[in-house]
Amino acid sequence: MASVVFYMEDGNTLVHKLENEVTTIGRHPESIVQLTCPSSSGRHAVIKQRDDGYYVHDLDSSNGTRVNGAEIEEAKLKDGDRVGFGDVQAVFYAGDAPKVLEEKPVAPPRTNKSMPPPAPAANDEPKSPASGRALSPVRRAYGGKSASSYPDTTESGCMTSVIVTGLFVIAFVVGLAMRHSKEMNGNIVSDTLEVLRAKSWE
Repeated sequence: MASVVFYMEDGNTLVHKLENEVTTIGRHPESIVQLTCPSSSGRHAVIKQRDDGYYVHDLDSSNGTRVNGAEIEEAKLKDGDRVGFGDVQAVFYAGDAPKVLEEKPVAPPRTNKSMPPPAPAANDEPKSPASGRALSPVRRAYGGKSASSYPDTTESGCMTSVIVTGLFVIAFVVGLAMRHSKEMNGNIVSDTLEVLRAKSWE
């Protein structure tokens, strides 16, 4: 039996089998498929079963009905068509929806910016054996190992400290030499040597 999978704005997935000749869709409580998204009208659209297939018909809704991104008044649906009711996205299936959709909400591939982002598949993220939660990208980069097995960066950290300290000392000496040259009008090296020589004679 033909069916439509609705991807609600709250992340839930609704699989509706088209058992009625006319399926009403909208925010009105009497709609067969009731939407809660503010962008959907009270009586937004209907899907009609005819001898040659299923048709979706817009009921002058505020934000329109789209099939594969194109706004329509009425269009015949083909298997796999993407239908937008305001901001609520749906996929039409000429037969039963895939079993995975009935068991767990899974978003369809994005064909344009208005489509909702796909939900992550169950096995996309490696799990931490201790907590069962998905590992962070850093943990995945090191094969999910604990922090103690990360590469040891102690040596490179020490080298960085030495370099920074050396640059600081050099900058200090240069600054001191420039100040001495400006105030004493002489060379700090020769003046220092002269002072040391005088001290040694004492």
